[in-house]
Amino acid sequence: MNPRQRFLISAIVGGSVASLCMDVAQYTWAFLLERDRPSGDQDEETEAITSVVAILTRLSPGTFPAANAAQIGRVIHYVFGIGFAAGYLYLLPRGPATLLRGSVFGTLLWLLSDRILIPVFKLGRPWSRYSVTERSNALVSHLVYAIIVEFSRIDE
Repeated sequence: MNPRQRFLISAIVGGSVASLCMDVAQYTWAFLLERDRPSGDQDEETEAITSVVAILTRLSPGTFPAANAAQIGRVIHYVFGIGFAAGYLYLLPRGPATLLRGSVFGTLLWLLSDRILIPVFKLGRPWSRYSVTERSNALVSHLVYAIIVEFSRIDE
């Protein structure tokens, strides 16, 4: 297998599996710690993805039924997951995978998405409107995602 094939497999499979594990971490964290969330409130990622879907449907020709918004949101989530995995794996220096490097990547990804992009583009509520458990859920799920991506690289 040539290096380009290894890279593509690592990015697609690693990004997809990491995104799935991110979802599992989010749902588990919410189940265990966010039982006091007001009914109907969504977590930060779900609000952001819902906002992105709304923007895309306004910009796209034709219409998407509202019932498809959740499925479109899941596709967007996985596309971002694969894209960020590809970027990270492309820039990643060679060497053994480490928990520290994955944790740094996860923290930086959380800062970029949750602390910069979501507020700047107003894709969710203001930061102060999320509970501490919702904020920690976002950080933990990004760490899970990034650590799995870190260990997904296929080397020689």
